[in-house]
Amino acid sequence: MASHPQPATGDRDATLERCAASGPGYRISGSDISLFLESPFSLYCKHFVDRSERDPPDASQTLFSEHGHSHETRLMRKLYSEGEKSGARLEQAPSGTGVPATHRNRERRHAKRGRGGRHKRWLSPEEHAAQLDRARIRGFEKTLGFMRSGSDSLLEPQLCFFPQGMHGSPDILERRDGTSNLGAHHYIVKEIKSSRKIRKKHIMQAAFYNMMLGEIQEYVPDEFYLLNAEGEDAAYRYADYKDDITRIISDVAGIKNGNMPPVTYGRGVFPWSNYCDKMAVLRDDLSLITGMEGGLRSKLESNGVGTVGVLLDAGEAGLKKMGVGKEAARRYVTRASAIKTAEAVRLGPSIPIPDTPVTIFLRVEEGLNGEAYMMGALVRTRDADTYAPFVSKGPDAEGEMLREFLDYLGRWTGYMIYYWGSGGETPLSGLMRRHHTDGAAPEIPMTDLQKLATSVVAFPTYRDKLKSVAEWMGFEWTDAEADWGKGVLMYRQHIKNAGQQQSYLDYIKAYNRDNCLAIATVWDWLVERKYLERG
Repeated sequence: MASHPQPATGDRDATLERCAASGPGYRISGSDISLFLESPFSLYCKHFVDRSERDPPDASQTLFSEHGHSHETRLMRKLYSEGEKSGARLEQAPSGTGVPATHRNRERRHAKRGRGGRHKRWLSPEEHAAQLDRARIRGFEKTLGFMRSGSDSLLEPQLCFFPQGMHGSPDILERRDGTSNLGAHHYIVKEIKSSRKIRKKHIMQAAFYNMMLGEIQEYVPDEFYLLNAEGEDAAYRYADYKDDITRIISDVAGIKNGNMPPVTYGRGVFPWSNYCDKMAVLRDDLSLITGMEGGLRSKLESNGVGTVGVLLDAGEAGLKKMGVGKEAARRYVTRASAIKTAEAVRLGPSIPIPDTPVTIFLRVEEGLNGEAYMMGALVRTRDADTYAPFVSKGPDAEGEMLREFLDYLGRWTGYMIYYWGSGGETPLSGLMRRHHTDGAAPEIPMTDLQKLATSVVAFPTYRDKLKSVAEWMGFEWTDAEADWGKGVLMYRQHIKNAGQQQSYLDYIKAYNRDNCLAIATVWDWLVERKYLERG
């Protein structure tokens, strides 16, 4: 790793000099902690893989990023309108040194034209690292001034503790009484998150800031705080997480020093998702098999089974000798066989399904917070297929859309609804619970086609997502780049333009219709091959 030259501190105070003193050659930020807990391999990619391997722009990622930032900004303005804006976040360069990995250890002498016709020289990794550190220290010096003055709250402050390679910007520092090197007061950390459920990565990122703040003010707060999507404020005891965050920092430092972690299919984080999956495929990694993770994967690897090919060679008997249960061994070997042969392989006996006069393929499209913005039903009778779309008129119109759908459903008798996965409940149960229609509505017969399909057949796909399975069967979406995020963005534009621009509404209807058709495609394939038998 390139060393980080330290800027001169001149006559600055002792705390600033102590926090800006020389330390390890790497820098660890709060976002590094969060990324590590999501995908250690993506953190490695961020620092050591050429930037040309990054994912193309992604609508879903843009949506998540904008939502998270706007939520944090709104909540900070609401709760801390008088807070000091002590420093904006300083974005870290994607490679960790400001240049692609292929350019490390040599200066780029290319130049580009700047303002007024002047040429701007590209910086070496060492120069760029020093420049970043100088900017961080300038922001930290400003933060330290507000902390010393006793400001009630600091918003997005810049913190540094270079002796341990730490830097970052928590959302809020809040003043508390109690002695520290600042005087008769100290500060505590508060982090704002846009999700309803606080996850481990959120807690550990806040614990990281708490540890760094403790080093700076020479007083480690007993608690740090997290605010969820509703603005609910929850306290976390630092002592409960100290050992974990210490271990995580050590693991992150190892990656920053060049240690490559295992790659796991489907666990890459934008902008390294595609590269992560590509490397998992090239390595024939066990994670290509759905459900192959955690303790089971460790057990197999400890017995020398580290690839899909080796697992297939071991067979069911070999896996059972390693302590894998009979049914699990059969399932994993069958999935491995499907992947290697690129053919669907039977997992179990055919499943009987009702021979109803009406078959409905349902798709509910959801937004960022799980709210339904559209429902679509492809209704198949003995004579024809009919598609019926239902679009919410705005954030508070979900219930009205549901009632319209239920009224439409009331036209049909003797039907079965098929949907593809829904996190353990039907696509309608959450909607009906939110709008208190459970008692008023008739019992609705619904079947999870994903659960049926994956219990009877192993597909030669690395995941059992609708898009993966349907495309393997030859189905094509109208928009080849269609995904959840793009659908949500188009719906937002539809609402923003008050329905005046037909193209946005046309897009989400076409996207939903394709999803319904994809479910029907899988159903037809299963029925034609007798995996599902009507009777």
